[in-house]
Amino acid sequence: MRVKWALVFWLLLVCVAPGRARAGGERRVALSNDLWTVTVVPDSLAVMAQPAGAEPTRLSGPQERIGPATALSHDHLSARWRLRDVDVSFALDGGSLSVRFVAEGPGRFTWPIVGADPSVRGWILPLSEGSYVPAEHAEWLRFLTEQGPLDTTEGLSMPFYGLDCGNRTFTCIATNPLGNELAFDGAGGRLGMRFRHEFLANWDTKESGFVIRLGPGSPIEPAWQYRRWLMERGEFVSLRQKAARVPGVEKLLGAAHVYLWGDALLSRHDVADWRSFAGRLLAAGDSDELTPARRLWELLGEEDRDAVRQCAAMQRPQTWITRQIAAAVSGVLERRDFYRPQSWRGVRVPPEAEALLERTPAALPQPALYRLNCFLLRASFPDALGPVERWGDGVSLKMMERLAEAGLDRLWVGLDSYQGGCRHPEAVARARELGYLIGPYDSYHSIHRPDEPDTWETAQFDLALYESGPIVRADGTKVAGFRGKGYALSPIAARPYVERRVSHIMDTLPAPFNSWFIDCDAYGQLYDDYSALHPATQLDGMKARLDRMAWIRDTYGLVIGSERGAAYAAAVIHFAHGMTTPVFGWGDPDLRRDKESAYYLGAWWPPDGPAVMVKQVPLKPRYYTFYFDPRFRLPLYQAALHDSLVTTHHWGAQSLKFSDQAETVALTELLYGVPPLYHLNLDEWGNHRDTITRHYAFFSPLHRELGELPLTEFGWLDDERLVQRTLFGEGLEVVANFGTEPFRHRGAQVPSRSVMATWLDSGRTEVFTPGAAE
Repeated sequence: MRVKWALVFWLLLVCVAPGRARAGGERRVALSNDLWTVTVVPDSLAVMAQPAGAEPTRLSGPQERIGPATALSHDHLSARWRLRDVDVSFALDGGSLSVRFVAEGPGRFTWPIVGADPSVRGWILPLSEGSYVPAEHAEWLRFLTEQGPLDTTEGLSMPFYGLDCGNRTFTCIATNPLGNELAFDGAGGRLGMRFRHEFLANWDTKESGFVIRLGPGSPIEPAWQYRRWLMERGEFVSLRQKAARVPGVEKLLGAAHVYLWGDALLSRHDVADWRSFAGRLLAAGDSDELTPARRLWELLGEEDRDAVRQCAAMQRPQTWITRQIAAAVSGVLERRDFYRPQSWRGVRVPPEAEALLERTPAALPQPALYRLNCFLLRASFPDALGPVERWGDGVSLKMMERLAEAGLDRLWVGLDSYQGGCRHPEAVARARELGYLIGPYDSYHSIHRPDEPDTWETAQFDLALYESGPIVRADGTKVAGFRGKGYALSPIAARPYVERRVSHIMDTLPAPFNSWFIDCDAYGQLYDDYSALHPATQLDGMKARLDRMAWIRDTYGLVIGSERGAAYAAAVIHFAHGMTTPVFGWGDPDLRRDKESAYYLGAWWPPDGPAVMVKQVPLKPRYYTFYFDPRFRLPLYQAALHDSLVTTHHWGAQSLKFSDQAETVALTELLYGVPPLYHLNLDEWGNHRDTITRHYAFFSPLHRELGELPLTEFGWLDDERLVQRTLFGEGLEVVANFGTEPFRHRGAQVPSRSVMATWLDSGRTEVFTPGAAE
């Protein structure tokens, strides 16, 4: 029935000779070679593709009132004409059809319109890592239509879509990835889409278009076609090429990604006896004698003094109160007025502290000030506090040693602030000695007023930039910053501040970072800026973001990463967070606001391990199909770019975040050849050590082999699409069995909920089952 319907449509469309008017004045143009014939109706932009020996597929439906076409010229491989103020050209070259639209002025242009053709079985969409969407799947139809239009930088990770037509695919690559949107509809119970491009007045060249490629029937063929297109244009840069420029890139191979929490100077783990410590502070507060304990008491706020009183009265001080006091003491230790000479009279301080005191605290850089104050406190409480070098929670020497002792010899370590490096330089130095990559979270997306309450560190610059730097819309209003706070900051205006901040940090740190993470720059959220001070198109803004990441990378030889890893950034960055599992459910109160919900992700508290990062929760069922169900996931990004950069999860969706999906996530990571991502402090390491080390023992050696190889094949091995296979290079095969029954492959058994890696040249196999008992 499907073939019959399609042939009827085909006959209606092409039943007249090339270039001749049909009844009613409609004309058609047929472009043809040995591989296929593409028939276009110039007046309506309807397009039908007929591969040799196969049924036709409608690549775009007709549009009304866009013609008539004028100045039509064509031969058997190309055609040109004009639709009002838009020049249109189609050109056929082998299995590739080039489509180009050039407008004289601003306006919106729609093409193609896809969806009604029953030969289309499913859509192949780069929604983050990749999705397979059956053409008539009600749940997917509802999801894609309700969320509104998607653009091709933020909505899609790569600027293409694919059509699965059984034994063949059509890949549609947007040659201009900016100013586009895909608006989905579910008319007739089938997924359809209108692709719109907006020609903007502030662009000198107003052009959009597609490269449409005919390919075989593989679910990752569109990603491979996109990869080939990048290579043809000289825009693909491999990890090996990047490592030749920045040798540290090699350390990403086999590395798990870990964000460490708890970078305060003193942690609750650093005090031997909290009740005794609190008692001494309390006694000092009641005394007139000038002592270090008295000075500390004077600088505590009243709420923190109450906590000290409660702690001193507790037989076994609870975690929440020791955490509060440790945070309060850490805050005092960052003050330049902590040291008062008369309070330390008679206290022996180490030689390093004496040398620092000779320079006076007011003149010390931050790391030296922190070190001095910590020495002063420890000298005052030598029986309660261990060596200063070992203080800290997740960001500490003891954390690094525990990771290394567990056999984790390659890690990317992220700190939520550069301050972790100032407070605990020993931890940074030790991480580098262990061969780890370590770097801070940084961002230039938003800017806040200097006196903004509830601000965050990376959004603080100065009043001049706050007033002059925001991105401005065409109507003169300023674009709001993240979470509606402050404004979105122009990357052009921010550039001097980027260089100043990064240089200051790298020059100040006793042990400099060897990696850097910039939020948002590779996310895909781009703006046209109509500010008179820094006017910019989306393209200008994109280039400015890429240039600043390249400057950080090249100036300091750092392994550079960013959020998500949209394709436009792939040639510049080395790693990205947010592609394997993106952030989702922003507007869902069950996830974000309702603390009584079983699915509540958690608050940004406590600072040494925010619940939103470390708390495990079950996945709300409505998100399973779109983000975790292996039947609908595809390794499209890996097929295109696996050997160009390393990608993993968004920090809000770490590997262990969703307790009921942790096994599925582990299988997907290994199948796709991507690393896990975790959030750790000392407590979380204790909670998950065994799970992490088991996974690492299988993942790390495997990834060291396949990390620089392309993902060359992907396929479903069973009808339910629960057993899947990838091939890296020519000889490293990974089979993941997401099902509940064993599966036989190449004469070997893949247990349920397990992965089997096979080295095809030797026949060696290794099996890993994430949920297996120790």
